[in-house]
Amino acid sequence: MITAGILVAILLRHRVAKLQKTMFLFDAIGIGLYTILGLQKTLEYGLSPAIAVMMGTVSAVFGGVVRDVLVNRVPLIFRKEIYATACFAGGIVYIVLQSQFDHPIFNMLLAMGIITTLRISAVLRKWSLPLPEFK
Repeated sequence: MITAGILVAILLRHRVAKLQKTMFLFDAIGIGLYTILGLQKTLEYGLSPAIAVMMGTVSAVFGGVVRDVLVNRVPLIFRKEIYATACFAGGIVYIVLQSQFDHPIFNMLLAMGIITTLRISAVLRKWSLPLPEFK
């Protein structure tokens, strides 16, 4: 399947290039999903909510790092874009919602929506974080 996917991508690279906005949308939805799934799995193992938020963020961001490395790009996590910050914020929202409301599906969807919205808004509005200055 991987080989077939690679062949299709090579043969249809011009059409794939036109799908940048679609791929961006699915990436934004994906980081929301993987943040919450990683966070939930960490909580299932009995670890603290703070560790769970960090693990959820790592779960979401690592897939993008692998993708960017494979296509020879600087990973988003190492650029000024708001990427991991959106995951971290959404993870905190999920933990707060879980502590206040016993509606796991609603809490999950709302936190995912916040992550996705933050990521899309950051790109559309060109929000960024300052880069650290090393002296």
